[in-house]
Amino acid sequence: MEPIIKNMASKYTNVGFVKIDVDELSHVAQEFGVQAMPTFLLLKQGKEEERVVGAKKDELEKKIEIHRAV
Repeated sequence: MEPIIKNMASKYTNVGFVKIDVDELSHVAQEFGVQAMPTFLLLKQGKEEERVVGAKKDELEKKIEIHRAV
């Protein structure tokens, strides 16, 4: 998924993308209730708007499209 995410980051320049290593930052994973890899959280002003669990590129991109304009 990493090349796909990098491509999305280039495409959606008004969206911030952050990768968290849950082994190094387990408290962050716990705080957001991450239980499976990969998990993608769409946050706005620190609040979770959407969540995609699994390597679901199309679903993730659709949710980015919806929330980047709002």
